Amino acid sequence: MGRRLGLLVGINNYQDPTFRPLQYAETDAKAFAQWLVDTRGGNWNPSDVHVTTGMDSTKEQLEAHLIQLCVHAAEPGDLILVYFAGHAFLDEASGTGYLAGSNTIYQQPTSALSLLSLTQQVMGSSRASQIVLMLDCFQTGSAWNRRRSGPFDYQPLIGPALQQSLQQSQGQGRILYCICRGNDLAPEVGEKGLGSALYRTIISLSGLAKDPSAGQITLQQLHTYLTRKTDAQHRPQIFGQESRPIVLLGDLPYLAPAYAMDQSAYAVSSSAATRTSTAPSGQVTFQGVGESGPLVDLPSQHAGTATTGQLSPPGSSSGQLSLSLMEQNRQQQCIKLLQQARQSLLMQNFPQAMDLTQQVLQMNPTFVDALTLKSQILGSTGQFQEALVAVEQLLQVEPHNALVWSMRAALLSNMGRTMEALSAIERSLVLNPQNPETQAMRESIQANLARLPDNTWQPPNTTPQPLATPVRDNAKSFLLTAALQIFAFIIGSAGAALLVLQPHLPIITGFLLESFGLALLCIIAARGSFLYGVGRLIFSILLCLVAAAMLGGIYKFGYTWLINKLIASPPLIVPMLFLAFWLVAAVIAPFLFGLGGFIGGIAVGVRRKGRNRRSEQPASSPY
Repeated sequence: MGRRLGLLVGINNYQDPTFRPLQYAETDAKAFAQWLVDTRGGNWNPSDVHVTTGMDSTKEQLEAHLIQLCVHAAEPGDLILVYFAGHAFLDEASGTGYLAGSNTIYQQPTSALSLLSLTQQVMGSSRASQIVLMLDCFQTGSAWNRRRSGPFDYQPLIGPALQQSLQQSQGQGRILYCICRGNDLAPEVGEKGLGSALYRTIISLSGLAKDPSAGQITLQQLHTYLTRKTDAQHRPQIFGQESRPIVLLGDLPYLAPAYAMDQSAYAVSSSAATRTSTAPSGQVTFQGVGESGPLVDLPSQHAGTATTGQLSPPGSSSGQLSLSLMEQNRQQQCIKLLQQARQSLLMQNFPQAMDLTQQVLQMNPTFVDALTLKSQILGSTGQFQEALVAVEQLLQVEPHNALVWSMRAALLSNMGRTMEALSAIERSLVLNPQNPETQAMRESIQANLARLPDNTWQPPNTTPQPLATPVRDNAKSFLLTAALQIFAFIIGSAGAALLVLQPHLPIITGFLLESFGLALLCIIAARGSFLYGVGRLIFSILLCLVAAAMLGGIYKFGYTWLINKLIASPPLIVPMLFLAFWLVAAVIAPFLFGLGGFIGGIAVGVRRKGRNRRSEQPASSPY
């Protein structure tokens, strides 16, 4: 007889801050494992169930655990359950789905587990008869938001290549069971200290989904029950094929390898005891669900919460799922047409792109991607009013989508309705405050609005305006400032020397002259370099060199005279120190101020040019 093998993963915190901390993922993995091995729960063999949580759940460790479990440990007839509670995301470029390990970097998908590789290479090469990958993930990233057709859709993560692989005959017995833990629009929700989805799963497995006649609970029964009893966020979505029951609780039947099994014979032999239906994605055949049995206590610390959280007993099941095979085919056709429309848009074939998009909307009027593409096409062709209608439809479907509010702001700005555009862009920033494009759009709208004294809007002027040019120097201005600098230098030098030559004068007289001269030198040097550039900076440097030469000349040629003068009149030491200090300051201070003005002028000039370029353009658009 085969075995039941389990790997349960829970990750709350990640090295990359892009993945927001989770509250219940690690607790869910531990509680689920505890229920599986408890004699009053799943009664699985404890040695066959492994749990990994926290920072130990790196991408490399998860790969090693999965290969060991699926490839090396599994035997024909075994059932493998892999439960992953954490973040999942899409590669922004390719759209490939990934599961994030604790050391995953969002911008480096190679640091995460590729769901396609995991399913095809690891699960596909396993000898186990049945493998269930249960994803209880937080849907992370804007790429997922752009591709989904509903608020909690898992199809973007699975992707068309993986869906096709799961629907093929050789993919039989490989099931992806997916629940939305949360996303940008829906927070993680808890019940009784566990994630809401896992709590209700355990409650259902503890008796509510049990078939009393067979004494078993299958994944098919669990899915049917939870589909009727949970909200849209926590309603399970299944991808893959399996006509045999996947028995989670009760005696495990003999499971022949899926590829060697005669499906028609199995269906005939089991038809007397079961009923079938079709999964929302793939060809999963569900076995019948009977009335609920008595509730089994949850293990350990969750045992006391089982009865208080008990759901109302289900009636007889019809075995129906949320999506029919026809609905699945319709969704696939919509995705195919939408891809063709995007290609036409890239080739600037707007009529064909619009025609294909309209075909999608006829089949699914609330398809988010189709409405988004329609507004982009209309906005690109200048049909702003029609594009705004499509955006309003989008907001009815997804009122908390930051990208849609940005699109609305761009359209309103181009239509001259700037106050409404500003309100829309503020709403987008509330929903996603870290988007730099949205912040730049708000600055552009505010700048356009501020140019009008009465805060009313006029249609943007399409005539290009010249960029602001730096102030040009001229001979008259240069000579005037040069004369002022020379005058300031003479005044400061005279004030420093006056006290040495006329020691009977008050010290304050020389000090004021020195201070005035030095201040004037620094101000003119900074202002000239800031406004006129390197030419004024060079002249300031020349004056500094003159001051340095004076200081050196006094030391070389007047040192003896100063010493004799100081010996003859010791009170001269203070004026001489003032003279020396002033000359040192005249060498250093104007140069530093001039250099600072020059650097500041460059920075402000670049910033002014960038601001002028932005002001020439209308509000940037996400199209």
